[in-house]
Amino acid sequence: MGHPYRYLYIGAAHANTGNAPLQALLKIDLEFGERQLWSAAPRGFVSEPIFVPRPDSEKEDAGWILALVYDAADHRSDLVILDAGDFSKGAMSDDKSLRAYARLHLKHHIPYGLHGSFTSEVFVKV
Repeated sequence: MGHPYRYLYIGAAHANTGNAPLQALLKIDLEFGERQLWSAAPRGFVSEPIFVPRPDSEKEDAGWILALVYDAADHRSDLVILDAGDFSKGAMSDDKSLRAYARLHLKHHIPYGLHGSFTSEVFVKV
């Protein structure tokens, strides 16, 4: 916080116009203006992305982007992990034609929302 940075990662609309619903993740290069979009549309809805840096890396975008994606088609959530340096690698899916990084299917859904999700229900067995 308070430091200059080159890359911005945000939740974005899949469509070229409008700002909702958030169905995509957008990487913006603030130095050159280049943009990369990874989309979960039409039935996926994304949470805010979290950047996890690659240990001992010199590059600002060396790392991973983590985001929850609510899959409305199957009423469950996935944890999607993207290469922060190259969104075109995509996220793993059951469709073998998609280039993969990682997509972890949860057994349940996490309610779609921004800035945190809360529930009184416990989903794991202790």
